[in-house]
Amino acid sequence: MTSPFDCTAILGVGASSFERDPERSVLQMAGDALRGALRDADLEPAALDGLIVQVGSPRGADYDTVAETFGLSPQFCSQTWAHGRFTATVILQAAMAVSSGLARRVACLMAMKNSDLGRLGEADNPFHHEQFRENGGPHGEEGWIGMASPVAGAAMAFDYYCRRYDQDREALAAIPIAFRAHAARNPDAVHRTPLNLADYQASRAIVEPLRLFDCSPVGDGAVCLIVGRLADASAAGRPGVVLTGGQGLQGGRERFIFGPCGLGLNQQSGERPTLAAARAQTIWRTAGTAPEAIQTLGVYDSFSPLPIYALEDFGFCAAGEGLDFVQDGRLGLGGVLPTNTAGGQLSEAQLNGWGQLRELVRQLRGEAGPRQVPEARRAMWIGVGGDALVFERG
Repeated sequence: MTSPFDCTAILGVGASSFERDPERSVLQMAGDALRGALRDADLEPAALDGLIVQVGSPRGADYDTVAETFGLSPQFCSQTWAHGRFTATVILQAAMAVSSGLARRVACLMAMKNSDLGRLGEADNPFHHEQFRENGGPHGEEGWIGMASPVAGAAMAFDYYCRRYDQDREALAAIPIAFRAHAARNPDAVHRTPLNLADYQASRAIVEPLRLFDCSPVGDGAVCLIVGRLADASAAGRPGVVLTGGQGLQGGRERFIFGPCGLGLNQQSGERPTLAAARAQTIWRTAGTAPEAIQTLGVYDSFSPLPIYALEDFGFCAAGEGLDFVQDGRLGLGGVLPTNTAGGQLSEAQLNGWGQLRELVRQLRGEAGPRQVPEARRAMWIGVGGDALVFERG
């Protein structure tokens, strides 16, 4: 059977606006993104024979509701759990459906509305009580010891990381500051006000050692990518964006959702992957490339430390070197690895990483305007569960 990475591409991409708007329905946002992707691909709704939804009810809309509302008749449908770690899973599943002949053009949709659900960790949020089901919540919270929201786990992991590697937590400022500078060039971003070191250090603690600007803002919005055959990629007269490599979610005792592989939390052994092992992961083999060949990176950043772990887990630097790696403008435009060039979840919008996927497509097409990475031909997405995607300009 042909590898899905030999024949699939992004045919179109669309998005709603990302402002927090309790009066706007999730289906309105989904419709904006879906219609935008169809226009971008120069397709009619009838051309879609596949549909995968990443966030269902109550934060989003289930696949059957989406199909009925927008008059679609997909022959292949799927839906994942409402968590950002499934972003790459949706794209990979679409690629496999296209490769196997189950579908030709698959709409991959993430639409969610957070502004009317209540805050995470509070009882009026629909996910609050799930954390007490079988002693585990949707993000690994442990409510019975007071860890009632995701930021608690992220703070615990970063605190231990800094102590293990004797790192200064103040160096973390480089990440939100870099991503905010990117967002300032993005009219779609929720937060565009410049952020400097003094602002960052003055922001209040949320859960020590993480501060306000280390946490992504709650937002509403939708993004849609249409995955199809490489042969159809040029139908709209734009450069094709080809999926050249992928790696799925990983599980087991070495994984903790908000920490790096093997750090030493929970049941982790404390044995971090060597640099050689990180650079031997499946993604590099399937894509036929290496970290130094990546020209722009999209990474899940609901909390500031997560990009550090992604860089280490995938061999851009060795374990314990991530904070040093991100200094001196390395993640900024003009740096060695421009990352989250639309602002990421920390500044553009908290959309489970789909804003980053949209931005990678725009970068490879040369459509990123003032954020454009010159001659960008190869881009990568890294999630928080060991998942990754590599795209190239066709």
